[in-house]
Amino acid sequence: MKIKIIIPILLMFFFSCKEETKETTVKDDLFGQYFNLDKDNIDVYLPNTLQQYTVDQYAGLLGAIEDSVARQTEIMRFNILKYSKKNVYFFRTLNHTTDVSIKMTDYFPFSKDDSRYMSALVSQSCQESASVSNSTCTKLKSGYSGNKQTQAFMAKYKIESGTEPTSYATIYAVSSNYKSFIITFRSMLNRKYNTFIQKTIVK
Repeated sequence: MKIKIIIPILLMFFFSCKEETKETTVKDDLFGQYFNLDKDNIDVYLPNTLQQYTVDQYAGLLGAIEDSVARQTEIMRFNILKYSKKNVYFFRTLNHTTDVSIKMTDYFPFSKDDSRYMSALVSQSCQESASVSNSTCTKLKSGYSGNKQTQAFMAKYKIESGTEPTSYATIYAVSSNYKSFIITFRSMLNRKYNTFIQKTIVK
């Protein structure tokens, strides 16, 4: 029988640097619900405004994006997630202000030193992606929390463009109970998602 682990990221990210803009903190259980990642036996806790989509359903949503550059960028990102190894899960709010992707990866326990390297890679990727759409990517904060059983890394970015509303990308890499996955929140709202990650159950 496999052990269920609730990710213990208590008071997570004491190592984070100062953030430039105020975050909206989501409180208690009023704004969240569990979604089951059935192929990987994980119960992930996410905002209850999100709706889960199959890979085919999400592909259909991308075709409806009006801006051709944005549409092409999203399709490229989608294809990378879809065709790389391991399962991927997609979520989106009905008003399209927030989307979440969860990508399973090979199991990789990591340390605080490793997280610094991860931060550099994620920052470079964000800046390269932003340059394609003539926008800028600024890191607001990053941090690491972990023990022998569970490790978590977080990085948050502000995306600004002269033609599109400001948005935020918050990326978590988690390794727990011999499973590893990456959760990416992208939203027009500057929200703090640590509470959701803490409630995730890895079976």
